[in-house]
Amino acid sequence: MKIYKLDAIVDGNSVNLKRNYFASRNDAINYMFQYYKKHYLYNLAVEEEYPVNSDKHCVEYVCDYYNRFTVSRIAA
Repeated sequence: MKIYKLDAIVDGNSVNLKRNYFASRNDAINYMFQYYKKHYLYNLAVEEEYPVNSDKHCVEYVCDYYNRFTVSRIAA
């Protein structure tokens, strides 16, 4: 069973999310965009995505300079 961890920076600040662990990478990404909508950040889209520290299982998704999130696989 794979488990993914979500970490986020919103408006330049690290945020504590109510839910940090997900069964799939796609669930984590969808949760993050729901979080953005709930906090009135409507027009965000992923501009870049790249592996963190050359780890293909840890990907940072950059929306803009102040908003980004990282999804990491922590269990295989």
